[in-house]
Amino acid sequence: MSLWTRDDYTAVWICAIPLELAAACAMLDERHDPLPLDPDSRDTNNYVLGRVGSHNTVVACLPYGVTGTVSAARVVNQMLATFKRIKFGLMIGIGGGAPSERHDIRLGDVVVGSPTGLFGGVVQYDFGKTVQRGRFQRTGMLNKPPEVLLTALSNLQARHLMEGHRVESSLEEMVRKYPPMSFQYARPTTDVLYRADYEHPENQPTCASCDTAQLVPRPPRPLGVSQLRIHYGLIASGDQVVKHGRMRDQLREELDVLCFEMEAAGLVDSLPCLVIRGISDYADSHKNDMWQGYAAAAAAAYAKELMHVIPVAISERQPVRVGADSSTSEMRFKVQQWLSPASFKDDLYNHQKEYMDGSCDWALERPEIASFQSFSDGSEILSIRGPPGIGKSTLTAFLIRRLIDAGHSVLYFFCKDTEGGKSKPYQALRTIISQILAAEDGQDLVSWLDKVRLESGQRQAESFATLHDSFCHALAVRSVSERPIYLVVDALDECQDGRLLASTLTAALNASKRPFKLLLTSREEPDLLEFFQKYKEHSSEAGLAALHELTILPLTIQAPVVAYVKQRVAHFQHIRATPLGQQVFNNVSAASDGSWLYAKLILDEIERLPSPVSIARHLKNIPTGLVQLYHTIFATVEKSLSPAELYLAQQLFIWIDMKDFVLVGRNALDRDVLDIVFQAANDGDEVFDSIGLARKLCSPLITLKSSRKSEETETSVIVSFVHHTAMQFVRQSAVRNTPSMSIPVILKPQPLKALHRASTAMWYFRESKKCMKLLQGLAKEPDNTDTLEPGAYFEMAYALWGAFYLDTLPEQLDDDDLQQASKLCTQLTEFLLSAPCLRWVELAIIINYRWGYVHLFNNVTAALRAAEAAVKPRFDHGHEKKDLAAFQVFSVVRLEFFADFAYVISCTGPAYRRRSLAMPDGFGSRPAAMSLMRLGNKWAHLYTNKIG
Repeated sequence: MSLWTRDDYTAVWICAIPLELAAACAMLDERHDPLPLDPDSRDTNNYVLGRVGSHNTVVACLPYGVTGTVSAARVVNQMLATFKRIKFGLMIGIGGGAPSERHDIRLGDVVVGSPTGLFGGVVQYDFGKTVQRGRFQRTGMLNKPPEVLLTALSNLQARHLMEGHRVESSLEEMVRKYPPMSFQYARPTTDVLYRADYEHPENQPTCASCDTAQLVPRPPRPLGVSQLRIHYGLIASGDQVVKHGRMRDQLREELDVLCFEMEAAGLVDSLPCLVIRGISDYADSHKNDMWQGYAAAAAAAYAKELMHVIPVAISERQPVRVGADSSTSEMRFKVQQWLSPASFKDDLYNHQKEYMDGSCDWALERPEIASFQSFSDGSEILSIRGPPGIGKSTLTAFLIRRLIDAGHSVLYFFCKDTEGGKSKPYQALRTIISQILAAEDGQDLVSWLDKVRLESGQRQAESFATLHDSFCHALAVRSVSERPIYLVVDALDECQDGRLLASTLTAALNASKRPFKLLLTSREEPDLLEFFQKYKEHSSEAGLAALHELTILPLTIQAPVVAYVKQRVAHFQHIRATPLGQQVFNNVSAASDGSWLYAKLILDEIERLPSPVSIARHLKNIPTGLVQLYHTIFATVEKSLSPAELYLAQQLFIWIDMKDFVLVGRNALDRDVLDIVFQAANDGDEVFDSIGLARKLCSPLITLKSSRKSEETETSVIVSFVHHTAMQFVRQSAVRNTPSMSIPVILKPQPLKALHRASTAMWYFRESKKCMKLLQGLAKEPDNTDTLEPGAYFEMAYALWGAFYLDTLPEQLDDDDLQQASKLCTQLTEFLLSAPCLRWVELAIIINYRWGYVHLFNNVTAALRAAEAAVKPRFDHGHEKKDLAAFQVFSVVRLEFFADFAYVISCTGPAYRRRSLAMPDGFGSRPAAMSLMRLGNKWAHLYTNKIG
């Protein structure tokens, strides 16, 4: 039994990753036995307990793979509820350095977040305002470290000036104590800094091929003194990884920061703490893991030295509590989970990357924009419209960032017509409400929304009426309503019901009687034009906010697009100062005709070409319009691919658009799904980096975007179309109303994509180790469906359902298509009659049981109806139309299979469920089960005598 209780621990160390945790634990002077949690505790953290100096210390690490400010805040809030006597904390780990002439920061150095100017040591670089000469300052204050830590910091600095630091001696002691750490935590010898504008070559794991001429010359540090230095100043924290040299330098100049990290901003307002970071990279594209171990250990060693100068008397003081108590924080977290906001910061970041210096300055000269940015003219609505590819979303991101930098409170949402389908109005509302909640410090709004959450009974808010009422209530909250509000919604035409969303927002804001500015952008869709026309007609007489309209035409932005082309060509290293560079500028400027998208795509294409001759040839046949441009890009990509690579590219475009088949899951092509797709297409061999391979194969046509399903989940990278017009081009290729010769080879399989996806899914359920691991995990912990990582299960499961929903094959298939369809249908028939199919069935039963088979019932019903339609005779102009023989056999077999499936899952189920819930065999009390039984009986006669 431990000699200690939870009340004996007064200090905490927080780490983000296991590498940092190991270094922190190695610095403990003494390890303590773990303590049990209370039976009713909701604390999911895992703690290491020990002593550093005279302070009993709790060491905690963020959940594996889930970093960022939200994750850090959750860990701390749970920890404070468990260890109620915590007085202070240290955030220990690695960070990206921001070297400058004033601060000679090197890899392996330590940065300590200390008060500077108006800031307490940590500045969140996501939000702020620009003041004189464009300098950036944070508009909201994060708490500074407690006085006891700042006093200890002064004493330690003074000691270091006299005696030097003891970091390196602590590292030597660590290695003696833990010999296995001698390799991963050793100090590397290579430390190079590249110029900010020099990007790391794509697909190169190391800097071995980087141009040494791009190195920043720095004198070596003197021999005979410590190579490790300690710096004191501001640390920048945010939800985006900074790995771009120019962005690093820009933020360094604006914020006067020394390093970047991702957790501290979520910590310092919940726990009085000091942030200590070892420098493991330079926050640029040349990031690597070489220095991470040493940097983490150096930060932990400094923390240990600091703890030894903090007086023991602090243990007699009362615990310090900052901000809301843990119960309020937990309530706020649950409400945010219920709202499940879109990753609006990622959307803003992704669109911000598209504009270059000065590319949106033309808008600042327009009176409509000037009026929108000023509240002197009262509340108003601004509608910005224009054709696709003209830069509306880029302009929106530019204006949002400008408003934030000016110190305004901005709520925003980017509607998207992506591979997962169009945005839904309720998704916009819950994201906007989430942003209001994040800006509201009081308890009233949190409590009200938590009550609504509980009454709704929903894990995620999806009731539009409930969200509408919540939005109106949030606008009426006193502290929020005292400030004018900016609300921006981009791309209403990419919302399932953009008119409903526009009507809801305008009505709620007008009814709130508070000053507001509402910006809505869209294409010139008839229903939206009608809405704005009717609003304008009634706004004056009803006393509503005035509506201003701005239509972006190609002529409007011709000059900015030309300037963009000039700026891009100036970065083409081999041709920028040659006559060929001037020719590229002239031809692209003329052909783009005021289209940002066209200019970007064609310049991306030219940048990929390997020689002056190929560029000159390309300019002679420069395409006109986006459709011809996409044909040209596909043709160029196809020429650069081997047959094996071409097949992988075909598979990528089969899977990139998931709108038509994935109902549960991510609706996005991320690494989990792409790993399976490429492995199945590569005869079961895994590829090293599926995301990197996708970029290599199809970089002009796809883009990599940061995405989170909600604000508390980890950021992942997804493969997406470069623009929604590219998605429309690919979708159109699946409709064979044009000769096959005009279809790009990469898109040739598109008409049969449901069958091709099913082929990948069959491989997954037949041979994937990840599928077997999921099944084994569910078998061991059948009640643990919430915490088990499903990987690509839902995407693969729905890929199979997509094939089972087919009631006929597409029209106008050529001979190659028919041959391929016959092969794929035969594979599906064999799969339904094989043992691996039982894995799919078993997983479906276990995962769907918790919902009473409602989802499974709907899927089986749809599959049976499709199979019934497929086996019935079809007539065209009085003549019976014969389907492909293999498709007919597949339809008969799936009809039999799903009739049996319906009956089986109505009569059986996991035995442990029946026992634990004391349910009678057969689940006779379940309406869904009875319906499934009737369903099986209904269709049983249809497959009689069909085979043969």
